[in-house]
Amino acid sequence: MKLKTIDKKDLREIIQSGHINFLIGSGCSSGYLPMLGDIEKRMNDPATEEDSKKQYLAIINKSKAILDENRETDQSEKANLLKTKKAYGDFLNFWLETLSRRALPIVNKQINVFTTNFDMFIEDACESSSIPYNDGFSGQIKPEFDPANFNRIQKYKTLQFDNISDFPLFNIVKLHGSLSWEATTDKTIVYSQGDHIKDNLGTLSGSAFLDEYKSQVAVINPNAEKHYETVLDIRHAALLRKFTLELEKENSILFVFGTSLGDGHIKHLLDTVMRTNPTLIVLYFSFSPYQTDRLGEKKYPNLYVVYPDLKIESFDAVFGSESRHQWESFVVDPNAEKIEPVDEIKTRLHEISEDTDEGIELKNKLKSIFEFTFEKNTEFLMEIFQKKVVDNEQREI
Repeated sequence: MKLKTIDKKDLREIIQSGHINFLIGSGCSSGYLPMLGDIEKRMNDPATEEDSKKQYLAIINKSKAILDENRETDQSEKANLLKTKKAYGDFLNFWLETLSRRALPIVNKQINVFTTNFDMFIEDACESSSIPYNDGFSGQIKPEFDPANFNRIQKYKTLQFDNISDFPLFNIVKLHGSLSWEATTDKTIVYSQGDHIKDNLGTLSGSAFLDEYKSQVAVINPNAEKHYETVLDIRHAALLRKFTLELEKENSILFVFGTSLGDGHIKHLLDTVMRTNPTLIVLYFSFSPYQTDRLGEKKYPNLYVVYPDLKIESFDAVFGSESRHQWESFVVDPNAEKIEPVDEIKTRLHEISEDTDEGIELKNKLKSIFEFTFEKNTEFLMEIFQKKVVDNEQREI
């Protein structure tokens, strides 16, 4: 099946004039934090609920090292942590420059970053690069969270002539809660760096663990009750309303990174707004160029699945220019100007035997080419806009 494509020039123009939104999932943090797998199913089974919540808690505790690198003592894992931090930093710095160069003064210089992640990679990247951001907290001594804070507009004013202008700002909207959310007894949420979640919580068992878990961890768990928790909690409901309202704006664009859109609630909201707002463009950056219509591209003309072009140079860099016979069966035509994977690429990757070191090495090499990471998505976008600057010698996007 041939997927719809969007012209790169059109993409530049959409970003130049549109309201920009991101939806970032756990795949963007998977270089350091483990993926959850079938944890939603296991959390909904009384026999495995406690163990699955302890697994989830372990990932939450591991993510504390994002704000305090000394917590990570494994040097290999620390390298993964730093690499993932760099990926987020490169991504946000690219968009900071992109916002700064927007040529249309009628479009504000804000980006809404919606994420289902509880980790602090985005906030850490903003802090490290001095990128202005709004995480929904207000106050200095004891910051308190309120979804209404996302409606604030901030501007620069010069001292001499009182000239006023927008400055780039990232609104970081944690749809499922955050490590930085500490729930208090009076039902407010105050800022924390994760210290409210005790490191020894996982040593408890039974009701002692489950009760303490619920009181300490202010996130929406990936279980069957998630939909009800989200609807009943006024803060989460407000954040989901913001997600919908931002996408309902005319000429909005949503970039989706690192998520399979397996969250049925968010997918339903997105499906609804794609039907009701024909000016919305949704660009789903696929982890792999598997040619399917799983997300409903046929049904939604404003939904596009995007992945960087495959190039012969990509294969040669991994296999060597003399090793074409090792990969040519995975592409439609190895001599074509534009390389395309065969339709059954996922099946072929799955069928490679891992019984030998050679099989494992071959599979890893092919996956490094066919599976496009967060870093590769950023490189793809940078190529588009850097080319625009070079071609036209203008300070547009």
